[in-house]
Amino acid sequence: MGAIRGVLLVIVSVLLFILLLVGNVLLTLSLSLDYGNVQTELASSVGDAIVGEINLEEMMEESYPSMKSYCQNNSEFVFRDDNSDYTFVIPCDIVAQGSEAIIDYNVNNFVEKVYYEDYDCEFWDCIERTGSPLFLVSEKAKNYWNSKFYLALIASFVLIILTFLLVEKKSNLFVITGSLLIISSLPFMKLDWALSIIPDKSFLELLAIFFTKAYTVFLIGLISGSVILGVGILLKLFGVGFTISNIFSRFQKKGAKKDKKFSKDEVKQIVRKEVSKKIKDKKSK
Repeated sequence: MGAIRGVLLVIVSVLLFILLLVGNVLLTLSLSLDYGNVQTELASSVGDAIVGEINLEEMMEESYPSMKSYCQNNSEFVFRDDNSDYTFVIPCDIVAQGSEAIIDYNVNNFVEKVYYEDYDCEFWDCIERTGSPLFLVSEKAKNYWNSKFYLALIASFVLIILTFLLVEKKSNLFVITGSLLIISSLPFMKLDWALSIIPDKSFLELLAIFFTKAYTVFLIGLISGSVILGVGILLKLFGVGFTISNIFSRFQKKGAKKDKKFSKDEVKQIVRKEVSKKIKDKKSK
């Protein structure tokens, strides 16, 4: 029976490690696709491509004087580019800051439009329908990875409960869980270095957006794992080895009758005996 328990514990531990690793990937994707992060990273990585696609710099050279003149008596400037089929709505306080500010404003607007667009399709269907990698950095993509992370979190708790049932010394649950959390977080410490090996820099710039929060996930796993592992070590060091089941069995032996109640003094006496017995066992070893 002990051998079967040991084999099952190894299998559950391996599954828990894999699930924690997958959970870290999902959490990284979810955190990295927060709008503030996407807006900063996407604007810097594909900003030049957006400007080139809609001929924004050329239009600024031609239209900026008329913009300034129009904004003397109006609050915003609106015009439509027939070539790109893109409508520009620019507040006049942005116009007053110059052409560079106008370009930055429109790039940020483009990123916001891509991020918050209402995609009427399921995640994998949207990838096929849109045919654009920009869908992958949308709010819909963030919500998808976030929902999968919570599923992985629930499954991890189920495996932790199974681990609790399989370990003989319950303090080992903290040691196993904490160790697996730390180990599963280590690959995310240098994930940016691993991505830098990719030769295609243009592809790398877009891919890097998905993993900008990898180090944050590493810190979360490292800190939470260290705390849980520390609890397990403390439990072992301070000899909290007599299990709750031992105390319950003691109560059952003392209480042959179901309606018998124990006083506080009797409970303290039982606990003292258990502790004293544990100390004697340690000294004899």
